Amino acid sequence: MKHIIKVKEQYGAELHTRQMIERLAVSLNAEDYYLLDMSGVQQISRSAADELYNLTHSHLHVDMINIEPFVEKMLSVVTLGRFVPRQHTAGDIPIIQCPTIDSVIEHLRV
Repeated sequence: MKHIIKVKEQYGAELHTRQMIERLAVSLNAEDYYLLDMSGVQQISRSAADELYNLTHSHLHVDMINIEPFVEKMLSVVTLGRFVPRQHTAGDIPIIQCPTIDSVIEHLRV
């Protein structure tokens, strides 16, 4: 069976948490097909976008339609982050080894 879920009506115009998407995911039946109508959803956090990525790439049949520009951009960033390894640059900040909590406290006092 095919279902259209109007995300804004159920979760609002701003998706801030991973838990919002997890609640949506647990309400879905694996046998059905879902279209998430994202019209009107103006903001999404990176964590919520990451969870949406998980949902749309899971064993469930879930696609999105009517994606607003900011949400599309955040979903693109999350998708790209899945395939491009992160690069950490040390810069000029020294790395301090702190084998114990006492040594962490001591370095923070400086």
